[in-house]
Amino acid sequence: MEDLKQKIQQAWQNLKTQELEGAKAQELYNQTVWPLLLELWRQEPHVYPLREQFDVSIHTLGTSPEATTLAALGLGAGEVYVLHTPESKRYLAQLQQDLGREIYPIQIDKSDVTRLYQAVGEQVRQHPGKKIALDLTSGTKAMSAGMAAAGYFLQRVHPSLRVAYVDNDAFDVALRKPVAGTEKLILLPNPHEVLGDLDEHLAQEFYKAREFGKAADRYNELRRKTGQGGFEVYAALCEMYQRWYALDFEGALSNAERLLKFLSQDAYRNHPLNLRAQRIKEQKEGLEGIVGLLKSQSFTEKKDILWLTATLLQLGDERKERQPVLAALYFYRALELILQHRIAVNGRSNDNPVLTPEEQDHLRQSLARWLKKSLEEIKPIKKLGLLESIALLRYLEDPLLDNFSENDLRGYQGMLQSRNKSLLIHGLEVSKKGDVEKLQQFARKLYLTTREEAKLALSIEPVELM
Repeated sequence: MEDLKQKIQQAWQNLKTQELEGAKAQELYNQTVWPLLLELWRQEPHVYPLREQFDVSIHTLGTSPEATTLAALGLGAGEVYVLHTPESKRYLAQLQQDLGREIYPIQIDKSDVTRLYQAVGEQVRQHPGKKIALDLTSGTKAMSAGMAAAGYFLQRVHPSLRVAYVDNDAFDVALRKPVAGTEKLILLPNPHEVLGDLDEHLAQEFYKAREFGKAADRYNELRRKTGQGGFEVYAALCEMYQRWYALDFEGALSNAERLLKFLSQDAYRNHPLNLRAQRIKEQKEGLEGIVGLLKSQSFTEKKDILWLTATLLQLGDERKERQPVLAALYFYRALELILQHRIAVNGRSNDNPVLTPEEQDHLRQSLARWLKKSLEEIKPIKKLGLLESIALLRYLEDPLLDNFSENDLRGYQGMLQSRNKSLLIHGLEVSKKGDVEKLQQFARKLYLTTREEAKLALSIEPVELM
C-alpha cells in the first residue's frame, strides 16, 4: 500500500513538471495519476472518522466525476444512485466503468431542488431498513445544498442515514484539482445527534447540581428526539433520586425497580449504568427498608433507621448553605430518629417511657444541671424530647454517648432546646450558622456510631453518570 502511495506522489510530481494546462493536463492526469488513485481507493479508501458499510448510496454528479467515483468507492454501497443533469450525463459511462458495477441514473434539472427532494425521498422509501448515505460532493450549488437539506430532514426519521462528501488536505490552484493522495471521504455526524450531545451535557449538569427533575426531563426529551432507549434508563435514575430527595419513598422505590428492570434487559446489558448496578440495587434495598419502616412505625430495625437517617443528613448537608433553616430541621429529625431508635432497642418509648423513680430522678437532675435550673423547676418527665432522651440513654449506659463528656452534652443543650422555637415549627427563631453546624456534627456522630455498630456501609449519594 505504501508503494502505491509513493507511485501516486511520483505521478503527481511528473504531472506538475509538465506544466500543462486545460485539456492536456486532464488527459495526462487521466492516463498517469487517476488509475493509481483509483486502485488505492478500491483497496483502501480514506474515510473519516471511520469507514462504514452502506447498502445504498445516492450521489449528485457534476462536471468533475472523479470526486463522485471516490465517494462511491468509500461508501461501498451495493446500490449506487446518481442524480445527474443533462450536462453531466456524459460522465455516467466513465463513472460506471471506474466503479466496476452498475449504477442507477436519475436525471434532474440542475436548479430543481424540489425534484431532488422527491428523488431522494423516493429512494429512501423504497429501501426501508437499509443503511443509506447521501453524497453531496459534486453537482451544482443548488444540488449540493438540496442534498444537505434532504439529509438533515430525513435524519430525524432515519437516524442511521449519513451525509458525506469528498474533501482534501491540499488543492492545486494551477491544475484546479486536489493534490493526488490527499483526498478523503468525510462522513458528517448526524446534526440531531450533535444537538443531542448538547442536551445530554445539560442533563448531566442538572444531575450534578441535584436538579434531578430537570435532568429527567432532558433525558426523556433526548429519548424522544434521538430514539435511543438508553436515555430513558438515565431518566429513570434521575426520577428515582428526584422522588427520594422529595421523601416520596414509595415513588422512588417504584423508579428503582423500573431502572433495574431496564438494566436486566438484553438491550441494555452494555448500558454504562450497568457498571453501577450493584450500588443501585443496594439503594433500592434501602428504599424498601424505609418504606417498610414507615408502614410498621417501628423504631427497632437498625438498618432501616440508618437508611432514613442517612437520607435526612444528606438533605440537610445539601441545604446547609442555601437554606439553613430547612437544613436544621433535617438535622434535628436525623438526630431525633437515632435517639428514638436507641430508646426503642432499650425497650422504651418516647411517648410513654414508663420511667422508674430512679430514672425519673436522674433525668430531672441531669436537665437541671444542663439547663442551669433548680430541681424544683424541672417538672416530672412524661415524654422524652431530645434532652430527655440523651439523659435516659446516658443513665442506661448506652454506648451511643460514650464519646461525649458531661461538658459536651451541656454544650448542646441550647441548640437542642431551640428546636421548637424554630420559625418552621412553633416559633420565630432563625437557625444560626454556628448552631446548624454544631447540630449537623452531633447528628452525624451519633449516626456514624450506630452505623459502625451495625457494620454497614450505605450511602444515598447519587451514583456517578458514565
